[in-house]
Amino acid sequence: MKKQLLSFLLVSIFARSIAQVYSVEQSKSDLNFLRHILEEAHPGLYWYTPKDSMDSAFEKAFNQLDRPMSEKELFFKWAPLITNIHCGHTYLMNSEAFDAQKDDNSWFPFHCQVINNQLFVRLLGKNCSDTTLVRGTEILRINDRPVSEFIQTARNYCQADGYNQTFKDYFLSLYRLEETINDLYNIKAPYRMLVKSPRGEVRESIVFTKTRTVVSNTSSKPSKAEKKQQAKAALEKLRNFKVLSEAPHTLLMTCNGFGYEDHKKFHKSVFRVLEQQKIKNLIIDLRNNPGGDTGSSDDILRYVLTQAIPNFRTCDAPVNQLSFTAHIAPAPKDHLFNPKELKQLPNGQYRRIADGIEIVKPYKKGHFNGQIYVLTSGFTFSAGAILASLLKAHTNAILIGQETGGGEAGCSGGLTSKVILPQTKMIVNFPHFRLETNTSAPNVGRGVQPHYPVVYTAKDIASGRDVEMEKAIKLILNRKETF
Repeated sequence: MKKQLLSFLLVSIFARSIAQVYSVEQSKSDLNFLRHILEEAHPGLYWYTPKDSMDSAFEKAFNQLDRPMSEKELFFKWAPLITNIHCGHTYLMNSEAFDAQKDDNSWFPFHCQVINNQLFVRLLGKNCSDTTLVRGTEILRINDRPVSEFIQTARNYCQADGYNQTFKDYFLSLYRLEETINDLYNIKAPYRMLVKSPRGEVRESIVFTKTRTVVSNTSSKPSKAEKKQQAKAALEKLRNFKVLSEAPHTLLMTCNGFGYEDHKKFHKSVFRVLEQQKIKNLIIDLRNNPGGDTGSSDDILRYVLTQAIPNFRTCDAPVNQLSFTAHIAPAPKDHLFNPKELKQLPNGQYRRIADGIEIVKPYKKGHFNGQIYVLTSGFTFSAGAILASLLKAHTNAILIGQETGGGEAGCSGGLTSKVILPQTKMIVNFPHFRLETNTSAPNVGRGVQPHYPVVYTAKDIASGRDVEMEKAIKLILNRKETF
């Protein structure tokens, strides 16, 4: 009975929070707070957008607060304001209460892929109402509106480093497109879709997630051995390597994020195999690498660099104290903005002396002298993009794929916080340091450009092709060297 009462109270609290309309005074208070923290401590507020343009954007947003509004309304007014900073690490999120009441059945029952202004089915979910939506099916219209309209609108609410679009397309594919359709256009499942098969057949489809039968799980909790095996499988999925049979003397190392604590041990085992088997070609797959610890990416560099280099030119913050610390969500003790880890520079900025600029020295043992190929995508972000940038600038690496989602010249990041707006409780992801990558490439507000760009077609998606890998293998097979 107590559990039922508690559940009822929580639901009631969330319901009241979602239904709440914020007064003009409350909304203006939060917007003023948002402007204050950005102007005080954001390391790249005017990196891509001049101050007068940001000031005008703030004033425009402020003038729109002419009546009481819900969180949903405020989100779609303020998200473009933050997107205007052109920082992939700076974005607005709904409050926890708002997200708690989301209807999971409103999400598409398939994984989708945005290519330019087109939307394709990449993988069908098990509970999709229309099981004929094969891979490569294009979604043309939803509820009589062209999909291109949804995509173009959703891009206004999606962050990216500089003027990059590939990162936006990945986030649209993951969730931002569906959020825009659900919350801005107020279109919910079931969706009436006009679709085109990979063969070119156009038809209408009613799409929703079928209700699943919940089977009661009476089995005991996983044993220690089972938990250990699950953790091992998760780690293997995050990073792995294998010698390829499709190409001679070639090893593929996949890094789906730099969050594996055993990076030194793992990298050592990879480069030991390269050395022992006299492998000449190394493919580094960073396509699903959204970043993480630059210590991991730096360790890879130590095996392939021919001379010591700094990884960054700057790792600087505009302040050494934050006036809004009380509004930051709890963070691990080793992940805090710590004044003791900063030193003031002559220009008034504060440089991070812990986990900041690092001189990356090549290892004396296990050095790889062969040809490097790097696979990239729009999801190659933060530390993943930084590694791609440094490999392109300081090694013989050949890049294949899409422009990286992270900026080639650097990003605002290094350390981020979740700042909670006092009135609405919406959350701002807030970076603290401006990281300028050690590359001679001019900063044009774009990601790392591949030497061999790859653009997928509907037929590629339908057939499940790995076009980047195919290109890498083709380049290896066409090399003049004989082994």
